[in-house]
Amino acid sequence: MSSPDTRAVLDAVDAHFDTFVDELQQLCRIRSRRQEPEQMAAAAGFIAGSVRRWGGTADIVPWSDSHPYVLGEIAGGQRSLLHFNHYDVEVEPAGDDADWISPPYAAEIHDGKLYARGVADDKGALMSRIHAAAAWRLAGLTPPVTSRYLIEGKQWLHSPGLGSFVEAHADRLTSDGTLWENSWIDADGRPLLKLSEKGVLYLRLSVRTLPRDLTSQNTILLASATTRLAAALAALQRPDGTVLVPGFADGARPVTDAERDLLAEVAFDGDFLRGRAGVTGFLGGLDDRQAAVAIRTVPTLTVAGFEGGDMRDDVTLGIPSLARAKVEIRLIAGQDPGQVLDAVRKHLADSGFSDVDIEVMATSRPNLTDHRDPFVTLVTDAARRVYGTEPVVEPYTQWIGNQGVLAGRPIVGVGVSRADSGVDGPNEQIRLDDYRDGIRHVIEVMAAMGGRA
Repeated sequence: MSSPDTRAVLDAVDAHFDTFVDELQQLCRIRSRRQEPEQMAAAAGFIAGSVRRWGGTADIVPWSDSHPYVLGEIAGGQRSLLHFNHYDVEVEPAGDDADWISPPYAAEIHDGKLYARGVADDKGALMSRIHAAAAWRLAGLTPPVTSRYLIEGKQWLHSPGLGSFVEAHADRLTSDGTLWENSWIDADGRPLLKLSEKGVLYLRLSVRTLPRDLTSQNTILLASATTRLAAALAALQRPDGTVLVPGFADGARPVTDAERDLLAEVAFDGDFLRGRAGVTGFLGGLDDRQAAVAIRTVPTLTVAGFEGGDMRDDVTLGIPSLARAKVEIRLIAGQDPGQVLDAVRKHLADSGFSDVDIEVMATSRPNLTDHRDPFVTLVTDAARRVYGTEPVVEPYTQWIGNQGVLAGRPIVGVGVSRADSGVDGPNEQIRLDDYRDGIRHVIEVMAAMGGRA
């Protein structure tokens, strides 16, 4: 049972819930797409205004390689809780606006669900953190913890400015625990608590063999850039995806038996993925349980794109002089992007491809919070009180991100959406009841941290 103070705060959520939802709708009506700086600035201004409206302080901070950050704080108890979120939308291809039941930025409510681009990822989670702190004040109480808000507007998927921003503002980002941007409720109604993110090493490989394309009558005499780069890529991995780079997985943290047990509870819909991919089985003959572990715990290399030569719809006679490829490497906890880059460079050179130029396009460090950390236990217990069911703790995830910039502190991902919320597709939505429970969950976390649970 919650304490009398906490119950009063939970009652305040119900009393002011319409106001909270209206404010969320207002934010969702701002078209905060990365390619629209004015709309991004408007979203940052709205979020800062919300923090101030509920008794906090907030600064809008321009930064390199990013749209403006919002640094906010709602003062409370001595311990602090950091909230990380983002206000940009359309992380992945967003689909056709005509497929929506209402316009994507109208933020309309239909059958108890709020439909809006970005409401599930990540504006709903973002506003739930602000409204949780607001509810304490609306109940006439001082929040038991000080809430700190680090909210970014991504200009690029890999957030290249985040590391320097966190370093420059470290004194305003200290915390006893961190709630990461997003998670969801699974198909069985269980809240999913995410404890990790993969890192990424994104490369562009290029080869030039000739000063310009020359006629293919000389193929027996002159090297083709596409042939050479294809051979270099083949040296990196087998057709089944097995990485051939010595030392590629060095440092990767071994999965413990306890973590395997936790992963066994995480839902994995193999039939859905096979159907979507149009295949009857997974590489290596993995069954669904093996696949659920592998997708989270095995570092991977993907040739994400390849270009070279003349691809016009015509018969063309030429030796390609230049070829390029993009390579995405997903890293798991324990791996170092710099070490992996060195291993790739050395392997290509040792394999006779020292002429392949390697450009680093993006990098981020993987991170993992130990599931035995007291903060994880606290967030899990709070979820039990709110949702009335056993939460699912996911020690490894398949998602890439930038959590590594805050490594060294316990981080748990929580959210207000569902696995079928349609993130970044037509009809992205959250259930209003889930939004209410998401606010309640954060309130219970605050209460437990401040000794008022």
